[in-house]
Amino acid sequence: MSNLKEVNDTVYKIIGSCMEVHKTLGPGYPVDFYKKSLETEFKQRELTFETDKALPVIFKESTVGQFIIDFFVNDGVPVMLRAQEELKDIEIQQVLRAMGLAGKTLGLLVNFGNIKIQYKRVLPSRQSKDLRKDPYRMMPYRETGRTREDNPVI
Repeated sequence: MSNLKEVNDTVYKIIGSCMEVHKTLGPGYPVDFYKKSLETEFKQRELTFETDKALPVIFKESTVGQFIIDFFVNDGVPVMLRAQEELKDIEIQQVLRAMGLAGKTLGLLVNFGNIKIQYKRVLPSRQSKDLRKDPYRMMPYRETGRTREDNPVI
């Protein structure tokens, strides 16, 4: 996905799909139930996606593991799902890592664990808006970022 309008349209459809799944199932199920339900909903909304996409994590030219993204939608938006009481900073850090590894500028974190669905659009910090030239570069322990709602993540 190249332009911002396409990415925003995709994010709008993803959030709509998540809301439909949460409205139908409600809170209290394991995250795998929501993942399978979202697969069905994404197909109905004609979104292309990969589930459990593995991205290699490289340290000093050696692969040390794989980072798994729950969904990679329309080849442009990494989506990570949770089913817990509240979202923590570490989950936002994980989305930032996924965005860095995938070379994307927007990620989505969705929590199905409450009475009301929670979602956060995660963007890189204003200082580092440009895409990384080397997605495998070492990242600081806590990379800064922000959610679309402009909540700082430090």
